Amino acid sequence: MVQEPTSTPSLGAPADPAPPIRGLRSEYARVGGHRLHYWTGGPDDGTPVLLWHGFLATGYAWRGVAPALADAGMRVLVIDMLGYGDSDKPGGTDPYSARALAEQVRALTARSGFGAGRPILHVGHDMGAPPALLWAASHPEETRGLVYAEAPTMLGGPLRDVLAYAPGTMTTGSMWWWILPLAPGVPQALIVGREEAFLRWFYDGPAGAPRAFDEATVAEYLRTFSGPAGVLGSMGVYRAAFASIAQTEPLLVHPTPVPVLAVGGERGLGQQVGRMLSPVASRLSTSILDGAGHFLPEEEPERLAAAITLFNDRI
Repeated sequence: MVQEPTSTPSLGAPADPAPPIRGLRSEYARVGGHRLHYWTGGPDDGTPVLLWHGFLATGYAWRGVAPALADAGMRVLVIDMLGYGDSDKPGGTDPYSARALAEQVRALTARSGFGAGRPILHVGHDMGAPPALLWAASHPEETRGLVYAEAPTMLGGPLRDVLAYAPGTMTTGSMWWWILPLAPGVPQALIVGREEAFLRWFYDGPAGAPRAFDEATVAEYLRTFSGPAGVLGSMGVYRAAFASIAQTEPLLVHPTPVPVLAVGGERGLGQQVGRMLSPVASRLSTSILDGAGHFLPEEEPERLAAAITLFNDRI
């Protein structure tokens, strides 16, 4: 059931709002008791495109891609997912499962009239991709297609392989940030007060893109990531990972019928994106961005926007 959001005068911008994204309007709405922040732009009659950011980012990550899509004639909505940016950051686990996140944003689009009833092209990066996949699978009639960029598929088998306590996976520490949020009190103890060092470990790493994360960009992410609420909110997707796996695994029996483009960075997940998606997507194609790392929206906005536009033209 879609919960309808309401926009109210009390949902104005915070005292220190996000920087503007060229050509897009910053807006707020309340969905299921939580405030969501989002941007919209582009011609009203254009193909509706919904951009989902990932962990370590906010909707601001799409600042290079969204205007390019709007300039190409698409109607764009960029979301700050629950737990991130200027959206609310509730405690707990349930609001952060892939299905819960999908239904929150689906409710937002229903009330706002985004897309005017036309099928939506979803573009998800990192942990924004799993909720986009569940929306596409559950509501194919509402979905034009799905671009799944630099993200794992929430399936227990493959994730157990990459998170296993074994020499092959532990040589580089495995994906420790998936496990850390499950230890009570540990994220607050280890990250709060050291937020910039935590973020830069990823941004400057082997799959990172230091040139894409200048001082102003890091400062913008620290604005809403800093403090216990910001840290715990951003990690909600990992606290809810087991629920998201349970919600995704039925797709092994009933794959999504919508067109799906798996996009990997050569220095990031690369071909793994498509390999993990293949059991749950019956109409799958793959694109690898040569030389690119993990943070595609910020590292390669022009190439990613071009890939999205070409995919939209082909489906």
